Amino acid sequence: VRVVKWNARGMGGSEGGNELSGFLEWMGARNCSDYKDIFQEQVQKFVNDFPSARGCDLFICGYSAGAIYATTIRFSGDLYDRCCQVFSNPIKYILVSYPIGVAWALGLGLTGWYFRALEGLVGGYWEDCPHERPADVLILMGGNEVGGWFNPAQWAYNMRIGVLVGKHRLEQGKFGKVTVDGADHIWNGKLPHIGEEIEKWMNE
Repeated sequence: VRVVKWNARGMGGSEGGNELSGFLEWMGARNCSDYKDIFQEQVQKFVNDFPSARGCDLFICGYSAGAIYATTIRFSGDLYDRCCQVFSNPIKYILVSYPIGVAWALGLGLTGWYFRALEGLVGGYWEDCPHERPADVLILMGGNEVGGWFNPAQWAYNMRIGVLVGKHRLEQGKFGKVTVDGADHIWNGKLPHIGEEIEKWMNE
């Protein structure tokens, strides 16, 4: 098992400006670019380190705004040709606390592009990737961050999930959506549930 994790610019020990540093930082364009570069570098490194590996599972994960950025990650044609035997299973996208209710503010001019990237994973088409490869997608939310029926976040969540369900094609891969009761956006006291729900989804 190899796990690669990184912090967005200006977060934790990462250098560079955070979301408040400028327009491109706020929209997440630079974080998407960073994620893409890290993904391509680390996938190639794995293939070089384990050239005889076959049928490995590959997970692309993101939390909060990172979940938005994760949906834009794809195998490029050249990279896929080099890695298709090593990673022969559908890529698994794990999106934790995807900020559906405030995505319009985080993405600004890129919000529609981000949503279409997610729709492409479940529906098979995105303008930046017209020929989507199969992918399994899990959206994992805390019940407290989604809120009740009179919460605008709940309305936004239901609307977006409804669109994704409508666009989902079975041949594209699995699509799961789970809300954990009592969990907030930072999963206080509920963190173990993330692993439990992912394991259940994997075994479906």
